[in-house]
Amino acid sequence: MAFDANELSPHEHFVVERTRDGEVADFTPMAGPDGAKPALRAGFLRRLMLGLEPSWPLRAPGLRIKAARIEGGLNLADCAGLPALSLEACDIAETLDLSHARLARLSLKGCRLRRIIATEAAIDGEFDLSGVAPLAGAPGHESLTARLDGARIDGDMRASGAKFARAGDDGDHDVLFLQGAEIAGDLLLDDGFEAFGRVWLAGARIGGGLICDGAHLLNRGDDAKGQALVGDGARIGGAASFRDKFRAEGEVSLLGARIDGDLDLRGAIIRNEFGAALALTNAEIAGQALCAAKLYGQVLAQGARIARNLDLRGAEIVHALTPRADTFGRALDAASLSVGGAALLQGASIKGEAFLADARIEGYFALGGGRFINGGGWAIRAPNVRVGGNLTLKLDESGYAPRGQKTVIEGGAKFDRAQIAGALVWLNLELRGPGPDGAKGGVLSLADANIAGALQARNLAMQQDGRVDVSGLTCAALDDDLKTGWGVDSARLDLEGFSYGRLESAGKDDRWRARLAWLKRAQSRHLGEGERFSPQPYAALAQVYARAGRREDCRRVLLAMHDRRTLLASAGPLTWALSSAFGLIAGYGFAPIRAARALVLFLALGVAGVLAMNGQGALVTPQGRACNGAIEPALYAMDVMLPVIDLGQESACAPGATPRAALYAGIEVPDSEWRLFEGGALWRWAHALYAILGAILTALAIITFSGLMKPKEE
Repeated sequence: MAFDANELSPHEHFVVERTRDGEVADFTPMAGPDGAKPALRAGFLRRLMLGLEPSWPLRAPGLRIKAARIEGGLNLADCAGLPALSLEACDIAETLDLSHARLARLSLKGCRLRRIIATEAAIDGEFDLSGVAPLAGAPGHESLTARLDGARIDGDMRASGAKFARAGDDGDHDVLFLQGAEIAGDLLLDDGFEAFGRVWLAGARIGGGLICDGAHLLNRGDDAKGQALVGDGARIGGAASFRDKFRAEGEVSLLGARIDGDLDLRGAIIRNEFGAALALTNAEIAGQALCAAKLYGQVLAQGARIARNLDLRGAEIVHALTPRADTFGRALDAASLSVGGAALLQGASIKGEAFLADARIEGYFALGGGRFINGGGWAIRAPNVRVGGNLTLKLDESGYAPRGQKTVIEGGAKFDRAQIAGALVWLNLELRGPGPDGAKGGVLSLADANIAGALQARNLAMQQDGRVDVSGLTCAALDDDLKTGWGVDSARLDLEGFSYGRLESAGKDDRWRARLAWLKRAQSRHLGEGERFSPQPYAALAQVYARAGRREDCRRVLLAMHDRRTLLASAGPLTWALSSAFGLIAGYGFAPIRAARALVLFLALGVAGVLAMNGQGALVTPQGRACNGAIEPALYAMDVMLPVIDLGQESACAPGATPRAALYAGIEVPDSEWRLFEGGALWRWAHALYAILGAILTALAIITFSGLMKPKEE
């Protein structure tokens, strides 16, 4: 039924007159005494928008109404070529349906309404929802939802200060649904924007930025599966900003999203205890990720790619597994994360495991001043991480230390098989227990890591049951403080396979002594079942000293290595005795002075023996006479001691007995003519033993003086 212009209400006549002149139909002065707004029929507005009445001309810039009440549902679905529509501060009790419609521009700024449907609508300009709010209803049942899936907006979409909510629990959690929408400009959900329910942006295409500064999103469930904002697969042409006291109760998910600017969460608070707070898995961020936020729940960033820096300085991430927060799970899961710049965690507080296995960080990786808490487990676990610069566990040079003047790790830190292009540094690091895998103390593991620069170790505080594992680690240089850099003396060091090109520590004349004490810490306890003594840590240090030209220090280290092996790894008493003798006599082939001293003492013993034999008449010529002047005692001792050299002394005289010899009669053997230890026999045994020992001592001396046991310089 057609509208008759004579049947229009005065307020509708007012609209026709104002739109004929291209002016705003402002009903603000016409409000009733109780604030009641003048009424306009939705059917009237539809006919006006469609231009169905020739007497109701609608001039540019379109239909603009302020402070009216729209009665009935305004249905413009499937209508194309519509002019701009602006309903500002209006009350719309029923659904506003713009599905598949096309308008020049749409503004609902400050309106009170219940439902907007604009599925696949096309808006050629800006879409303004600033300040919209639910129309008053029964307490707890106020509702405002907007379904804009597939919509195309050629300007900005503004919802600053808007308040969306769902009524009750009807199973539909979405209050602002923009799946697959295309927005040429910015999407502004800021300046006090509120959503009691889920904001759904999955698959949306936003040409500008996503601005959620100061927004409050509330959609947390008891099962920790509630989502406050879903932007999975979204494409954002500018920054995604969640700053200025942004609050979310429920998960913020940007799985697989692409952000061409920065992701900025500085000052944000996101709560989803026992679930995921922030999900960035496989996201691509062309700028920086600035995440100095408070995140209560997991942060998921597996496979994410960040072109510039990952900045978590001062961030707080807590993933408690119990209401009392006495146990924690994986707080940061960033396996295979790729960062084109630096990863900055200075001053961060992470309660739970920070997992960065196989992460790739092109710049430096800084953890100084942070608190990484996961007692009984790994607080930091980054096996196979690749770092293009330094990896540091020390305070920022700028002095930024929001959580104190030291870095604290409770539990363990694992950087096994890390590839670090710069240096690895710890300074003012506190390692607390209990550690992972039942360890009583904290654990720092760098097993099989490769460091292109120096390993700098200073001021490490840890419990006596703690452990530092650098087994298999290689680095260009070792720059450490032996007194403070490796924890307390009773803490365990694993140095097997640890190699370093040079020492850069400030040296002293007796530096090698302190370095030996450091090596002994690696095997300070008794070797357990299946364990064996390894000379490699000693050999590695000896090689470094040899390359530096510190030959005496090299020799002392090798001597200590053999002493230690004799003490800890001898196969039995005989092996221990022989090895100890070798060390005592020749320093295991590394002490020429000790070998020369042994030769002199052994020769002196031989001379004394020759003189004693001759004095007792036990040294005789082949004719049976006393030798007396037939030999030279020193030469005779040398002739016996050196088996390969004949000095003609032994052929002149040999052990025997002259007629006047006063020798020990020996011990009579009952029922036999034998006598044990008879004088002549005793001296013959002494002569033979001296010859055998002399041969052994001579061989050891040759090995020692030839330098066969010394390491070769590289």
